[in-house]
Amino acid sequence: MSNRPQNEGRRIKILIVDDEEIVLSFARDALEDGDYDIELANSGVEALKKIEREFFDFILTDIRMPECDGIELAQKAREIIPSVGIIFMTGYANLNTAKDAIKEGAYDYIMKPFELNEIRQAVKSAVKKRQKDTEKTLSNELNRLSDLNQLMYTISDSRSLMRLSLGFALMQGKTRLGSVIFRANNHNEIGVISTEDKAENSFIETVKKYDIDYFNFDAKELNAPFMVQSIEGHPLYLRYGDEKSASLLTPAWYKKGQRLVNIALKRGPKLYGFLILGYSQDSDKIKQSELKLLGITASQIAISLENIILLEESRDAYKRLKDLQDQSIQLEKMAARGQMSAEIGHELNNFLGVVMGNLSLMQFHLEKKDYNELGRYLKAVLNNLDNIKKFTAGLVSYAGVESNFSKCDINGLFSNTIEYLKAHSHFQNIDIDLDLSSEKIEVMADTIQLQQLLYNLLHNAADASLDNEQIADNLIRVKVTRNTENDTLRVDVKDSGKGIEPELLKKAFSERFTTKKSGHGFGLLVCKKIIDNHQGHLNIESVPGQGTCISFEIPLHKSAAEPALLT
Repeated sequence: MSNRPQNEGRRIKILIVDDEEIVLSFARDALEDGDYDIELANSGVEALKKIEREFFDFILTDIRMPECDGIELAQKAREIIPSVGIIFMTGYANLNTAKDAIKEGAYDYIMKPFELNEIRQAVKSAVKKRQKDTEKTLSNELNRLSDLNQLMYTISDSRSLMRLSLGFALMQGKTRLGSVIFRANNHNEIGVISTEDKAENSFIETVKKYDIDYFNFDAKELNAPFMVQSIEGHPLYLRYGDEKSASLLTPAWYKKGQRLVNIALKRGPKLYGFLILGYSQDSDKIKQSELKLLGITASQIAISLENIILLEESRDAYKRLKDLQDQSIQLEKMAARGQMSAEIGHELNNFLGVVMGNLSLMQFHLEKKDYNELGRYLKAVLNNLDNIKKFTAGLVSYAGVESNFSKCDINGLFSNTIEYLKAHSHFQNIDIDLDLSSEKIEVMADTIQLQQLLYNLLHNAADASLDNEQIADNLIRVKVTRNTENDTLRVDVKDSGKGIEPELLKKAFSERFTTKKSGHGFGLLVCKKIIDNHQGHLNIESVPGQGTCISFEIPLHKSAAEPALLT
């Protein structure tokens, strides 16, 4: 192990200043045995020139010198190197010089002539005191860093974070020149914040969009702060080498000859930007402890910036999701309106089918010159046209069709409806077996809706029967009965079609469902709504290859208190 006095991994540098050569020689001989780095200056003016060029830990200086005395030298040296330690030498000690020395924060005060051991001990004590002061300063800086860390997590936007971080970095790096370039939230956007004087709070902010992502490279090699003397030596410029990257890395305050300390804002291999601090003097003036703290600060900034970017991305994602939700609601409304339109069209087709059936019967009898039944068919046509008028009158802003409950004769209603349907071309090859109740059945119901219900069920049954090529006779059986146990009307409609598979049967009446190639699936939904509107219930049974039976029951004497809208 070396016993050399070290300061943050390097030898301590001491500048000895005196206008007498013998004193300079004597002091150098005394301290060289301690293996310090020693520089000599025979005047205060020469000492200041050396201080402007390089960094010194301590200045051992005579107080009384021409042109620039030791007190003045100490004051000007502190302006250049605020942390420099001062040890005064004098052969003319008095109370005033002692006060001046104390005022300048002298580490020690040595009287001439002095012994070798005396000067060695003074420097050794100063080094120890300096180490304690450094530890105390480091503790204070760590406390400030902790405060910064806490404050960072209260900031929710990247620009405020960067301004705060740049100000802290300038204070930590003991410079007034600083910039931060950072990844903005939007793709390929880079923000730049610069200042030449943090005390005046003169931050200049810009955001620019670039064609490429300049931070899209592995930042593993950028693990420590580094200094560049020209932009051409910067890793980012070495990668891209274009004018835009050079402009991005060149702070507005930069002047040729300045040294730029760069600290990468990164998380693992991911790069978020750079802190850039400017120095007009030699790089030795930047202490290693300060660079380490700047590195820690940059790491914390990167973490906070990453969190803010994630937060902003989450906010954007939430906004997009909200927009999509709003769009989904609008699409759902449109879909609902589309479904309404399809159902309305379906119901209008039902009415028109009855009209067309009666007109076909009228044409048939006219051709036979049988005029006796024309009045009945014409009345049926007019009635259904009137029903269409009532139906469309209820379609105000897609409000739906309200139910109009009244007492009706089921046997008569079903007989007339089926008679009309038989004349329709769709039922020319279909036999309908209507098994009516032997007793008159009257029910409180909406006549128009029951006609729609029966038409839909028979129309679907006809399609199913015609689609089954394995049978010769296409038969639909309709049975009307009265259930005296629960005082309901029961209707069974059974076809001779192919039937429905069990897994498909579960979907019937619960969603748009059809087994027809060109079907829209609204028919059964309308049936379900009509039955629900009459406070009834339905059942469907089907055996593949043997046909399907749909049954429904509705109360005879109970009307819906609040009829549902057919929407």
